[in-house]
Amino acid sequence: MPQLRQNIITGEWVVFAPERAKRPTDYITVTTERKQKKDDCPFCVDSKKSEYDKRLKEYDTNFTYTLPNKFPAFVERPELYSPKIYNIEDEFYKMKLALGGHDVVVVKDHDQALNKFTPAIWEDLIGVFKKRYKYFGKIPNVEYIMPIYNHGPEAAASIEHPHAQIFASAIVPNIVAREVRHTAQYYSENKKCAFCDLIEHEKEQNTRILFENSDFIAFTFYAARFPFEVWILPKRHKAYFDEITPQEIVSLAKICNQVFTRFDETLNDPPLNFFIHSGPVAEKYDDLSYYHWHLEIAPRLAIYGGYELGSGMVIDIITPEAAADYLRLGKKS
Repeated sequence: MPQLRQNIITGEWVVFAPERAKRPTDYITVTTERKQKKDDCPFCVDSKKSEYDKRLKEYDTNFTYTLPNKFPAFVERPELYSPKIYNIEDEFYKMKLALGGHDVVVVKDHDQALNKFTPAIWEDLIGVFKKRYKYFGKIPNVEYIMPIYNHGPEAAASIEHPHAQIFASAIVPNIVAREVRHTAQYYSENKKCAFCDLIEHEKEQNTRILFENSDFIAFTFYAARFPFEVWILPKRHKAYFDEITPQEIVSLAKICNQVFTRFDETLNDPPLNFFIHSGPVAEKYDDLSYYHWHLEIAPRLAIYGGYELGSGMVIDIITPEAAADYLRLGKKS
């Protein structure tokens, strides 16, 4: 019997239709050949097309370097762009310049793909996320900062060389605004953080947990929008990602290594996106004591159809419980 599940963080509903389900092994990704040559790679340090000299040197680490995106979605210095006349259409539509910032955080080794990141690489990556988060958080026009990673062509990774991105935008994204509103309502009604209650509930049920350490917990999400969707939550209640401590960076690096290694072992390095949701830095969100930053992983193993696009409600055909059981088995059969 299909069932509806509500996302406790956003209030959104998801449909689970187990009768339509595939076997978990049917989601194993076909191995894709890496085709991009290092000589033509813009992110390889010694490439003839390398962008390495344009990096922000003060953010260099052992395993990563950081540079402004060549084609930014959000612009930190609009004065560098040619002035254009924008037709506002008699103020019927709203429009404003896409101010903010857009970074690329590059892992130096071309062949060190996401599924093979060591804890040390993860530590460098997370550390740079924190430093750039703090930087963008001081820019007046910035309201929201989100580190993301696209892995695989199905997940919009147009360049094979491993790299993350950091978006600093002049607006708060819709899904984050929904999270903030719904968790504020939850706190008003229950006098508790929805995320902290989520951690407590998952530990009590113990049906979806994959990994746990002293600082973080990783589990398949109850109202998953994607097959094998995993959330990683810090146990310490903080609204903003940049409040992560050095010890927590080490712990997050370890659990990320475990989760992505397990994805590789069981689903053959699937295409996926991950992103960090943190409290907005916009002035209007002056009290976010009810919010809780976290990392979400969205494997791209299904294609949305007309119902999903038309309704905004996803039909998932593998339950998070079945996904957790399969991921906990380890090696793919």
